[in-house]
Amino acid sequence: MRKMKAFVKVRPESGGAQYSDFDVPRIGAEDVLIEVKAAGICGTDMHLYDWADNIVREYKPKLPLVMGHEFAGVITDLGPEVNGFKKGDKVTAFPILYCGQCRYCRNGEPNICNDRPLLGLGANGAFAQFVAVRAKNVYKLDDQVPFEIGALSEITCVGLHAIDRIRMGFGDTVAVVGCGPLGIIMAILAKHSGAARVFITGLEQDRQRLDLARKIGATPVSVDTEDPKQKILNVTDGVGADVVFETAGSPSGVIQAMDIARKGGRVSILGQGHAPTEILTANLSFREIELVGTRAYTGRDWDKVSSVLLNTAEDLRHIITHRIPLERAAEGFQWMKALEGMKIILEP
Repeated sequence: MRKMKAFVKVRPESGGAQYSDFDVPRIGAEDVLIEVKAAGICGTDMHLYDWADNIVREYKPKLPLVMGHEFAGVITDLGPEVNGFKKGDKVTAFPILYCGQCRYCRNGEPNICNDRPLLGLGANGAFAQFVAVRAKNVYKLDDQVPFEIGALSEITCVGLHAIDRIRMGFGDTVAVVGCGPLGIIMAILAKHSGAARVFITGLEQDRQRLDLARKIGATPVSVDTEDPKQKILNVTDGVGADVVFETAGSPSGVIQAMDIARKGGRVSILGQGHAPTEILTANLSFREIELVGTRAYTGRDWDKVSSVLLNTAEDLRHIITHRIPLERAAEGFQWMKALEGMKIILEP
């Protein structure tokens, strides 16, 4: 069996991962083999690396497991039943291996399929020199999309799906709660989708990230030194935000999002918080606020991601703070834990 280098979760404990030799994956008749050129570390990878209870319960990962699900690369081999691709194509992949048979999949909602292994959690992923993916989950990238920007396809699709579900309109005032990678990407996508104003909130410890938000055209708000509600009211004639994206995944973030939304406004919950949030439901009804849950993405988002990446590449580059070889992946995880990196790109 041919060998490759990979970053592999080997022990059911915090850390417990190593850079080592691993078998190059075999492909089936409907699969493609992709040589990974760039892969990004995300919050879900962090949870697996830490062996968090919620991830273990949700995905039941079987070790050893190659981590990673955000990536871009080049097709190097194809199964005999694959059509529409050729060797050398620049590609990325929809990493949810949805069943394709249930009512949700048949309804175009594979993101909420009941049987949805994820690359890097339920199947060997992309923190490796090669990854095998079924062809129906693979999407071509324009040749002008750099590999590191292509590795942002997955998180970009999360944002595109949220914008679609919340019905964000041209000229809307948009607020983003949380200034992590997803928060910054939501600000970028909102701006490029026609928002009139984009605000983004964070803590004083997030000062560098808030400064980054300013560079991409958003108005940063430090909740430690400013009242986000009052700041937004001051520039909206006392109305508030039309649309709010909660990306922090915290109870306080949800409360803040509801507070800064206008009457009749819409709040999108992207942050996957794992602590309960106590809300006053009368606040929803009296002010007619819509609270919309958002999970992952569908094929519609992936169909347009290449063109979106092309149009937003200059802004997206700002969130890539580190580019390191795959063999240093463990360092990347430590930087993420210390909030020293925004998006860390691994290069196998």
